[in-house]
Amino acid sequence: METPLFINPFENQMIAPVATLLLIAFGGAACALEALQLRSGLLFKRHAAPAGATPVRVLWQRYRTWTIIAPLFAGAALSGPLAVALLCAFLCWQGGREYAMLTALPALHRAVLIAGGWITLAAALIFGSGALLAAPVLAFFASSLLALQPIVGETGVERRFAACIAAMWGYLYIGWLPACLVALSAGRAPGLVLLVGLGVALSDVGAFCTGKAIGGAKLAPRLSPNKTWGGVLGNLLGAALAVLLAGFALPDFVWWQRALFIVPIALGSVWGDLLESLLKRQSGVKDAGALLPGFGGLLDRIDSLLLVAPLVYYLSRLLLG
Repeated sequence: METPLFINPFENQMIAPVATLLLIAFGGAACALEALQLRSGLLFKRHAAPAGATPVRVLWQRYRTWTIIAPLFAGAALSGPLAVALLCAFLCWQGGREYAMLTALPALHRAVLIAGGWITLAAALIFGSGALLAAPVLAFFASSLLALQPIVGETGVERRFAACIAAMWGYLYIGWLPACLVALSAGRAPGLVLLVGLGVALSDVGAFCTGKAIGGAKLAPRLSPNKTWGGVLGNLLGAALAVLLAGFALPDFVWWQRALFIVPIALGSVWGDLLESLLKRQSGVKDAGALLPGFGGLLDRIDSLLLVAPLVYYLSRLLLG
């Protein structure tokens, strides 16, 4: 491990720029929402609300949710690998519960999924990146044993293999992917954890704003009817802004190396959102849960993070050698 297990966040040299960035972001967002609310009130007196417009109250709900999750994520990133691992353990637990609901996963399979995720997080914390290579192989053998176990209330063996595959995929999705964030925090460039969080947030905001403003052709109408190619442009712009703002947290990369991170952030954000949309469409639900007001379930908020984290991690490994 190249980063101490725990860092006093108040002694971390990145705390000042992070705190400044959060204050400016939330202050600016509050002003923008106040202006939007005033404008919406004036328009509502004259015309009906546009079809498909997101109500301002929902935007305020999202804002309040962000005021909780952004400082928590930033605090964990500034506190070192142990804090990041504890945060990821919660993501694995709650995300595993929501995933089990979406896929109708039996109770035993859900427990194994979450336990496997926790073990992988602990292994990444103790053994570093080597644990990420061994974990999927060990998970295959564990899921093979799980497939042989009876399911409560079964009348045959037809569900066993399907439940095993769902549990194995869920482990990789909810357990293994977040472990990449722990490995990133424990490596030579722990500031990249902040880039992941900021990149996902600004990429999603950029997609929302440009998608509403310029629209464009539908990206995947069967999975996410509201996602457009105009929104993808916003993903790229938001990712580029994140790389620019998080320059203080990045290693001594040259400009083109920093620019490379725009691609995995934007790509992972779109990819993760569509992947979770697929899970929800197959289950026939709008949201994965109701934990986060304005967003829905935890999976609805971290779907992009789950894909961006490993993409940024492996790109950083490539660049750092």
